[in-house]
Amino acid sequence: MRPLRLRVDRILCPSSRTPLEVEFHYTEADPLVVLMELHPPEGGVVPWTLSRDLLFDGTEEPSGMGDVRLWPSLARGRRVVHMRLEGHDRSCLLQIDRGQLEKWLLETFDRVHPGTEFSWMDWDAGVAALVEGKRNQP
Repeated sequence: MRPLRLRVDRILCPSSRTPLEVEFHYTEADPLVVLMELHPPEGGVVPWTLSRDLLFDGTEEPSGMGDVRLWPSLARGRRVVHMRLEGHDRSCLLQIDRGQLEKWLLETFDRVHPGTEFSWMDWDAGVAALVEGKRNQP
């Protein structure tokens, strides 16, 4: 499935924003999650794994707890989703275009319908990886 690449605003304070490129990836091989890659202006990539359901819920209502929180809002007359990422005593607040994110997430639902994700998973491979990992430990 094609990734969604967006320019989002990183909100530093109410009057200061900086643009940030973000790319969302989805694959049937891991149907419960969306990989989000943040591309800071100074270079590099910061990956973040999100629950697909949490991400969609955040377009409709406040969602999440812990290191990821989302909530829909209006900003300058635009429908947006705010996403707060926290970790290692730091946080980042992003403002994402809600329409584009919703449209892309609905495309993921066309690929793997909500509630059917577990039928897409290769349980034998998962168990084998766990067993192999245990054997390789000292």
